[in-house]
Amino acid sequence: MIERLQEARRLAGVDAYGLMDAPPSAPLDAIAVAAAESAAAPMSMISVVGRERQWFAAAVGIAHRETPIADSICAHAIRSDETFVVSDLSADERFRDMTPVQGEDGIRFYAGTPLVMNDGVRLGTLCVVDVVARDGLDGEEQQALEALARRTVAAMELRRDLREGRPDTRDALVADAARHLSAARAALELVGCTAILPHLEHVVSEVEALATTRPDTEVTATA
Repeated sequence: MIERLQEARRLAGVDAYGLMDAPPSAPLDAIAVAAAESAAAPMSMISVVGRERQWFAAAVGIAHRETPIADSICAHAIRSDETFVVSDLSADERFRDMTPVQGEDGIRFYAGTPLVMNDGVRLGTLCVVDVVARDGLDGEEQQALEALARRTVAAMELRRDLREGRPDTRDALVADAARHLSAARAALELVGCTAILPHLEHVVSEVEALATTRPDTEVTATA
């Protein structure tokens, strides 16, 4: 009963953030690119885990934007309190029968950091995926992924507040976004992915611009 109530609260939170079926977002797209590059992975996703499906708010290396919840590794990862890593999905009984894992071209490696909002809602994950098994992420790669996950949370929090027309929190959220960018910059420099830094700088500029626009224009701009 408690678990069902917790899941109902989580799903209500997913609805409140308004990211399911949302159009592409430049800030989230930039984070997904940075995640893939920092982990040297061919695929990365920012997932939003719903009741019957998961939606990719941003993705690199895949063409589709959603998968059934039965094929969602992220639905397992959001229950973790730390970065969730599976070295070989095909060897793990929890995942080996999932459609994305099937066949010679199926995915093998997964690492996802849960996106835990300020109100405790576990919205989804920032994850990186590979078609070959890997031992895991090294310390610097994991640090970069977790820094980018914090940046993702800040962007999603800002989006929700703009949707709700809460100007009193905008300055604080923009400052928070800048702090997360600083952490992400340091982490990416550690793994030698400095080429992506101009994209993240552009994200902060967009966030600052959005914080000065009217609420009725913000949803379109940040969706």
